[in-house]
Amino acid sequence: MSSISEIKQKIKHLVDPTTKLTFQEYKAIKHVGIDEETDTVVFVIEIKEKTPEVIKQLTRDIAKIVKIDMGYKGIKIDFVQSKSDDKTAKTLLIASGKGGVGKSTVTANLAYALMRLNKRVAIIDADVYGANMPKILKATDHTLLGNNDGKLYPFEKDGIQMVSTEYLVEKNRALMLRGPMLNKVLKLFFEETLWKGEIDFFLVDLPPGTGDIMIDMKDFAKDAKMLIVTTPQENAAHIAIKAGYAAKDLNHEVIGVVENMSYFEVNGEKHYIFGKGGGKTVADELLVELLEELPIVPSDNSIYAETDIAGMQYLNLANKILKLL
Repeated sequence: MSSISEIKQKIKHLVDPTTKLTFQEYKAIKHVGIDEETDTVVFVIEIKEKTPEVIKQLTRDIAKIVKIDMGYKGIKIDFVQSKSDDKTAKTLLIASGKGGVGKSTVTANLAYALMRLNKRVAIIDADVYGANMPKILKATDHTLLGNNDGKLYPFEKDGIQMVSTEYLVEKNRALMLRGPMLNKVLKLFFEETLWKGEIDFFLVDLPPGTGDIMIDMKDFAKDAKMLIVTTPQENAAHIAIKAGYAAKDLNHEVIGVVENMSYFEVNGEKHYIFGKGGGKTVADELLVELLEELPIVPSDNSIYAETDIAGMQYLNLANKILKLL
């Protein structure tokens, strides 16, 4: 069976009828994956104008190559429209009611998914008492540097920029600050960090609960949207609902819910280790969409490859968020 690189080679000469440019010239191929269980090729294709006529023509052109010429049973294509000339970065707050639901892992994998969709992403690890982003990104030995004006240079890996309170203390030591000092840390990250180039998305990994950091966000990200992360457990869902209502009280729009650790799959059978329905309960209560149910995937690496099933689910989540924002 053909490899992903071969599929890309086969379709790179297709032409977007609105630009008259090939996929290769327009850098339209954002993702290609193969779902081996269903023998389906999954695409993310960027086009200039997302009209029914263009989608129909390109779907037909891709299907001819992939299904007829290459022999795959099916295709799944997500067409994304080219971003406008609006250069204003968008801020998405990632929140949870309680700790231990995988909020930071969701933040990191969502950052990679957005990056794979050609977005420029920065992560602000604002979980000041439980900063874990450097560990997830395998970047714990980094030291943040600054200039003569006291401004910080962010850490960067795989094109994703990041700052974290983990870098402000000695190794394995906790950051112990009261409210006013927390505000100064946020000011350092939001206003005194020398981000490289233009950023499309700031992902802010919030502490669990509804404390000072969430309240202070209104001073640094007035137009920020919020994503709520929970698990299927009833207790986690109960507290996630409180976090959602707190966000609304602070005029942060909640755009959706992600249920993490939804199930563990063995030989095609899903096992609901932590119960079922927590994410839907939160979404229904907050009158938003349950955007994704993410599985438990045993791995030594917290970041999923784009060809992994979980990696594809994060790409799906990223696309939904792009449409909502």
